[in-house]
Order: sequence, then C-alpha cells, then structure tokens
Amino acid sequence: MSNTLRRSREDLLRVLLDTATDLTALRDVEAVLQAIVRRTRAIVGADMAYISLNDPERGDTYIRQSDGVTTPAYRALRMPLGVGVLGQVATGLAPFQTSEYLDDASVVHDPEVDEIVRAEAVETIMGAPLTVAGRVIGALIVAERRSRRFEPEEVSCVESIAKQAAVAIDNSLRFEELARQAELLNAEHRRSAAELQLATRMLELDRRLLDAVMVSPDVRRVLTIGRGALDDDLYLRDSSGALLAATADPAAADEVPEPGTAVAITAAAETLGTVHTGSVLDADGRALLERVAVHAALALLFARAEEDADLRGQYELIDELLSGTDLPHDRLERRMRRWGLRADDRLWCVALDVPLADARRYQQVLRSAVGRTVMTVHSDHLCLLTASPEWERRLRATFASHGWPLRAGSAGPVAAPGELPDAHRRASLALGSLITLDRDGVLDGDHLGMVHALLDLARSGGLPRSLTRAVDPLLAYDDERGADLARTAFYYLETDGSVARVAELLHLHRNTVRQRLTRIGTLLGPGWDASPRRLETHLALHVRDAQVGLRRPVGASPTPSGRPR
Repeated sequence: MSNTLRRSREDLLRVLLDTATDLTALRDVEAVLQAIVRRTRAIVGADMAYISLNDPERGDTYIRQSDGVTTPAYRALRMPLGVGVLGQVATGLAPFQTSEYLDDASVVHDPEVDEIVRAEAVETIMGAPLTVAGRVIGALIVAERRSRRFEPEEVSCVESIAKQAAVAIDNSLRFEELARQAELLNAEHRRSAAELQLATRMLELDRRLLDAVMVSPDVRRVLTIGRGALDDDLYLRDSSGALLAATADPAAADEVPEPGTAVAITAAAETLGTVHTGSVLDADGRALLERVAVHAALALLFARAEEDADLRGQYELIDELLSGTDLPHDRLERRMRRWGLRADDRLWCVALDVPLADARRYQQVLRSAVGRTVMTVHSDHLCLLTASPEWERRLRATFASHGWPLRAGSAGPVAAPGELPDAHRRASLALGSLITLDRDGVLDGDHLGMVHALLDLARSGGLPRSLTRAVDPLLAYDDERGADLARTAFYYLETDGSVARVAELLHLHRNTVRQRLTRIGTLLGPGWDASPRRLETHLALHVRDAQVGLRRPVGASPTPSGRPR
C-alpha cells in the first residue's frame, strides 16, 4: 500500500470525524453543508465544491451550498435530473467525472446550463451521489477551471465523504423536520408517538456512537452500544466471513447459521465487512443497525489509519538507517523510542522471505512476538531491526506456531547505526543464498563467503553468464553421455584434490576417479585444477550447483563457507 494511499485514508478520516463532530455540535443544515463543501474542496484541492439537494416534486436538483463559486447564476443553478454532470450524479447511479464538460458528448447538455457553466469557466466536473438508507438526497461535486483527471483514490475519497456527509445532512434535515413536526404536534396532535420515539432513538444512538468513535474508536465498543439500542447481539465479520468482533461469546457467534439482518460496512469504495444480528429486525431496527454500521466503518478506518501511520513511521526510520543518512543522535533517539529502541542499542538486521501480499499479517504477528523491533517491506523481503537478543528463538517459535516456513538472513549485532547499511547487505546476501539453494533456516550473514555473494548475484541476474561458461563443457558432456564429470570435478576441488576422498564420496574406485580427472582435463584444458584457474573453476561449479543442482551423494558435506543454523 503506498504512502499516498495511507495519507489519503488519514485525511479522509479527519474529514469524516470533523463532519461527525458537526453533527453533535451543529443542528443548522446550512452550517453543516458549508463545512462539508469547504473540507471536500480542501482535501481534493479543487477550485470549487458544492452540494445539491434533490427536489422530487420538481424532478430536479439544486445547489444548496458552494465554496469557490464566483458567479451568482452558478450558485443558484437548478439542474433537471439526468442532465449535466450534476443532474446525472444526483440520480444516484454512480460517481461520474468529465475533464471537458462543454465538449463531452456523453453528457446530456442543456443550452442555458451550458452558458452558466461557460461563464464560470468550468472545464472539469466530478461528483458522487448523496445516499442514505437507499435514498438519493443529492450530490457532492468538485469542479476545476482547467482540464484535470481525478485519480481513482480521489474519486473514492469524494464518494466516501458523500456517504458520510449524507448521514450528517440526513441527521440535520431530520432534526429540522423533527422540530417542525414537534411544533405541528403541539398544535395539531397528529404525529404518532412511534415515529417520534424512533427519531429520538436514532438521534440518541448517533450521539452515543459518535462519542464512542471520537473518544475511543474501538469497534467492539460500537457494537456494544448498538447491542444496547437493538436488544440483540451484533456480529462483525470481514469480507471473507471471518468473525472480527461480537457482543456474544465468540464460540456462540460461530454457531449462528445465517445472519438475521445484515448491513454492509463500506468506506472509500472498499467493503470492510458486514455487521449483522442474530434475529430478523423490523424496518426501525434495520435503520438503527445501519447507523451502527456507519460508525463501525469510522472505527475501522481510524484503526487502519493508526496502523498505516505506524507502518509508515517504521518504513521511514528503516529507510533512513539503511541509506546511511547521518541523523542527529537526539532526533534518532526520539524516533526509535516510539518502538522501544534506543540509538545506542546493539541491533540485529534480519531479512525475511515472506509472501509480500501477506506482509501486513506477518508484521502484526511479529510485532508482539519478537519485541523491541521495527520492520518494513524493503525491496523483495521483510526487513527487521531488533535489539532483542532472543530474536532468533522467538522468530523460530512464532513461525513454527503458525506453520510458516522460516527463511531468513541475519547480521549483527552492530554497535552503531552507521553500520546498519553493511549489516543489511550481509543479511540480504544470506537470504539470497538460501533462496538460491532452496533451503530454509536462519543464515548468519557474518559467516558468508565469496560463494554466497556469487550465489546472490546469480539469483538476482547480476552475475554475467560468461563467468561460469568455463564449466559448460563438463555439463554438456554429462547431459549427452549421462556421465558425472561435473560432480567429480566439484568434489575434487572441494576436497583439496584428494582422489581417495572423492572415491569415497562417489562410491567409486580410485582408478575410475583418475580416469574421470583425465577426461575433465581434456575437456577443460591443462591447468584447470591449478592456480589461477582452480579458483575460477571451483566458484563456477558452486554457482552451477545452485542453478542446475549438482547432485550430492548420501553423507556428503554441504559447502563449508556457511550454513543455516
């Protein structure tokens, strides 16, 4: 997930919470609308923003509040439903945008409206419908006096603001309507007690839910408040159906065969899950449950924004440490203290091979398991910097308990932050060697030799093919004749030229080994086993062993330059 997306979620959360605050502090519809358009314009960075409300009797939608609009005609614009971008969005079908409004043939144009738009010099228009409880009440629009294509994240942001703003507007309209109807009730006694009771319950529920989200945005607290209002247990499941939270015993929650009444929880064009009851609710109960779902989305967004901010902070810290940036000691101390580390700590660097698509899950588990750790996805692996001497034991135990294969390169501890870039390189080389050899375990990068560096280069494609071409005649000969000259040469060089040891490892007669060595000399030329060619041939065979797999007999020792612990 990129830093831009994380920041947009945080900005969106602030707008949603500001709107929610207005709901508790303001009852004036115009004040709420003005706050919404002003914040929407600011978060998208548009020239203007405005909100329209639908007039079902006239079959049109009209601009109720705007920010950045300069001409009176535009501020008072009324648009038939289905006409122009505003009229099209206000039908409630989907968000829509155009970067060349006056020339866009896909938009239904009205000549009078086009003249008003031309006078305002508007070129780009994008908007999302305001919907609440399945009803379309208007549209939230942003516009530019230049050609601009809004990114999908910006469209989703405006759409999510529109969804939450619709609740705020609906609440304000309901409050005004409630006040008006209360006056009529006092005068005419025609309002039913049931409707008044439902409106009161909804307002009270909204107040309590908003307080819960803003004071301590815990989704379980939101569900608990909802359970008290509905007198029914609530269950929150993610998009895959897994239970995230419940007001009942989790064991009992898993026994619920089908949700009685379910409402989807969505935010920023993403389905976060569903909240459902154990029994079927009536229309009033469903309306209350929808309120609970809206605030559950706010709580989940807040938690995600906090986690994203924490992950971004770890990424930035590790990126600076591994880049060799010379950070002032006091500043580094303040930043590291957030995760329980100190600038003077002796640190280990660990490079972990994990599925990058599940990296967030690994980070959540390892954060509490390893202790005193910062971690982030770095290049093609998960990078950990830890001051815990018990990191390896805890890492092995955690991976074993989750059934995850463990493949990690490590280096350290280092005594100063300036040594971390080199430690990270050694840990990465160790991990690359394990991946090339297809071996699990923890390999200490401080024990690496030249062979492992070559293996990592070969894995990443950084080793020129010409450097291992010298042993190709052996491999070709073995492939054509089913011989075993490459492996014989490999162990001959591994055992410092001991014919007896090679014969023992390959279960051959010594004369057979000598005959093979003679054939190898014919194919590779004289001096293949003497300096300086001996080292080149030996390293080339090591690399080819990792690439094509020179088979080792039972009892043979692995390469002696370092092994997983």
